[in-house]
Amino acid sequence: MSSDTSERGQTITCLFQPFERVAGGLALVLGAVAIVLSAALASSAGLIHDGVLDLHFSAHLSFWTLLAQGLINWLSLSGLLLVAGSCLAPRSFRWIDLLGTQALARWPMLAATAYLSIPGLNTRIRELTEELMSKMPTDPSKVMASSAYLLDAMWLTLISLPSLVFIAWMIWLMYHAYSISTDMKGSRAVFSFVAALVLASIFSKVLIIHLVGSPLA
Repeated sequence: MSSDTSERGQTITCLFQPFERVAGGLALVLGAVAIVLSAALASSAGLIHDGVLDLHFSAHLSFWTLLAQGLINWLSLSGLLLVAGSCLAPRSFRWIDLLGTQALARWPMLAATAYLSIPGLNTRIRELTEELMSKMPTDPSKVMASSAYLLDAMWLTLISLPSLVFIAWMIWLMYHAYSISTDMKGSRAVFSFVAALVLASIFSKVLIIHLVGSPLA
């Protein structure tokens, strides 16, 4: 019984608090692998990572374009967290720990990309999205959408839910990586992380458009 409890605790730690065991160069290498694999999957499935937390369907882009998106997303948040940590952390910290753990924290994006790359699911989500766009009410006097529209919207939300869970998981890992790397906790860690995440989401989109090009062009 105690063995099962111990194994369960180790699993939870690996999934939700991995940076208590992995950091620095190893985390950076593993995170880089996740970013590269995410770009490869996204390229084959017609997905884009056009923001720190973004994962959308689009035209098929090259692997190198999607890799550039992934690197911009990682560096945008990591750079702002480095600045925040340098100003607010109670003591000095190793920049390689923050960069490495932030890279590894993006692995749930690989899981979300893999989920949306499933052939039948990929096609169905695209079809539902197109159907919803075509059925969207255009008459301002019609405040209620049709039952068919609402059913399609509910079904689209349901089958997209796992990818949203993965992204929420990624946000938690990003915060945990920041907190562990800088030894910050409490409101100071939370507010500085949220501020950096919001700014990085804007900054990454601007950089992607200017350096890589608009993915929707």
